[in-house]
Amino acid sequence: LSDMEAFINLLKCAIGTGCLAMPRAYYNAGWLLGLISTLLLGLFVVYAIHVLLNDINTLCRRHKLSELNYRETMELAILNGPHWLHPLSKFLAYQVDAFLCAYHFGVDCVYVVFIAKSVKELGDLYFTPMDIRLYMALLTLPLLLTFLISDLKYLVPFAILANILLLASFAIICSYLFSNLPSLGERRAVQAWTHYPLFFGTILFAIESVGMAMNMQNPEHYLGPFGILNRAMFVVIAFYAAFGFFGYWQYGDDTATSILINLPLDEMLVATPLNLTLIDPQLLNRLAQCVTAMLALGIFFSYALQGYVAIDIIWHNYMLPRLVDNAARSLHYLVRMAMVIASVLCGIAFPEFGLLLALVGSFCLAQVGLIYPGIINLCVCYSRGYGRFQLLLWRSLAFIVVGLGGGIAGTVVSVMVMRDHLSTYDN
Repeated sequence: LSDMEAFINLLKCAIGTGCLAMPRAYYNAGWLLGLISTLLLGLFVVYAIHVLLNDINTLCRRHKLSELNYRETMELAILNGPHWLHPLSKFLAYQVDAFLCAYHFGVDCVYVVFIAKSVKELGDLYFTPMDIRLYMALLTLPLLLTFLISDLKYLVPFAILANILLLASFAIICSYLFSNLPSLGERRAVQAWTHYPLFFGTILFAIESVGMAMNMQNPEHYLGPFGILNRAMFVVIAFYAAFGFFGYWQYGDDTATSILINLPLDEMLVATPLNLTLIDPQLLNRLAQCVTAMLALGIFFSYALQGYVAIDIIWHNYMLPRLVDNAARSLHYLVRMAMVIASVLCGIAFPEFGLLLALVGSFCLAQVGLIYPGIINLCVCYSRGYGRFQLLLWRSLAFIVVGLGGGIAGTVVSVMVMRDHLSTYDN
């Protein structure tokens, strides 16, 4: 990729379900604490990505390798660390793959819930209201048809269409968020700390998705103070902060787990800061419904791309080497079908969009984005020392402690709140 293509690719990762949950995340933190935390946690996560990528480059140079994936990096780093850790190299390497698969599978579960919730919002307006779980079950066949496409290049048209729909939808949503804002004094600056772990999981889910390495024409341009990663992340963090802040400012305590639920689906757009006076008023009718439909379609077309990563890891690393050629193709499609069905069943079991998103962020991304980079850095720096005052050691420990603390708290709170919601939902 050229520098511009890599920059755009990173920005595209910021537009998705994580962004839709940011206003609710600010409700869980308060607008002031949310702004401060988005900035600090965003910078902390970006710094962890920098450290991880630098450690990968260090290991490649040290062992004269052209490239390393995340699992291989963990295994090799452990073997460069203290001798008592060496027996754990394979175990921790497998853990990396497990959490990467769990994350991408969890994203697909979030997508199932989001699509079903969006379709239900529209369906209840025009048809007989149905349980959201029935909508999830009806999604199984359409999702299967897209997920059976096993060649990545054939998914590119779906990705392009999804990006167009998502960008257009967010532009329209912003027009709702900025119109007729109430007094900011009516909103909490700092929320009760018991809600904060849900904010942590949501912000990790949203921000960590852009921490992806790129195959670039000029890879040296990716890192550095003014590299592609930092420039893209500056835009991403600013966008998330603004979207979450204005979303909570607009809707306050009524802010839903997905901002789409707050849009007036049965009303016309009343007022926006945009100049819409030259447009036929009929075109503005049911605008929020169009946004909901476009976002549902955009996420639907993104489903296969998210699941592709998990299938690629499971299939090529663990299943294909153990199969005979005759059985491989049939079993490959069976694995894909099983993943779709499993994601739908998980969505049916846990139909609360925001809580599921926070759970995935806390449980998986605290490991992949903070804890594992800290462990890798500890081991990579072991042979050359940790510098003056052991600063590199304290840095690595900070990654691990924040990841463990936030991940455990976010996971426990998400599960507890989810359990309460499920008992209420069933009753």
